[in-house]
Amino acid sequence: MSRRTAMIAISPTTSGQWGMITAGQARGLGVSRQDLKRLIDDGTLVVADQATRVYRLAGAPEDPERDPLRAAWLQLGGAKPWHERTAGIPDAVISHRSAAHLRGLGDLIPHEHEFFTAKRLRPRRTDIKLRVRSHLGPDSWELWDGLPTRTVPAIIDDLLADGEDESAVAQVVWDALNLGLLHRDELDVIAASHAAAYGHPDSGTFAQLLAGDGPTR
Repeated sequence: MSRRTAMIAISPTTSGQWGMITAGQARGLGVSRQDLKRLIDDGTLVVADQATRVYRLAGAPEDPERDPLRAAWLQLGGAKPWHERTAGIPDAVISHRSAAHLRGLGDLIPHEHEFFTAKRLRPRRTDIKLRVRSHLGPDSWELWDGLPTRTVPAIIDDLLADGEDESAVAQVVWDALNLGLLHRDELDVIAASHAAAYGHPDSGTFAQLLAGDGPTR
């Protein structure tokens, strides 16, 4: 296959995946390993962050904040195309700190790429944290910037269930309320589930603390 033919084959996929493609997707499009190697050797494709066998088009617009997470998500899907992975219940949904950071909520820094996955996967990377959950409710995730991501109420619930610092979660709540991404009745339900674990016998007080004037940045 010529370089031009290989580029024509992968272009529709890369254009819908932030300029990226996995080796498995390329093979599914008829691009052999040898053809793919040529594109890598001549600099047309470069390795995307630390994602093994995920490549991005050289010269495609880069987003240093989001590209590593995008590449990690693509790596988890192997040869499956984006549209297949996002139809129905996704096989990997961005969660916890990664989801909050992606949506610009709070100040929690993700030290790993965090996902809920439908089954156990072995990405062979130390910077990916997977939690297996065989069923995710359809109202607990949504597409955000093209990535399956936990909804804002679910993100807050996940962070509290993980025992994150109360003031850090309060900043996430504060941002979400101010952006109109969270309703107070949703917060009340979440607070009721975690108040005791955080030492607040009164869930209403806990919700009030989380929704207060917000921690000082």
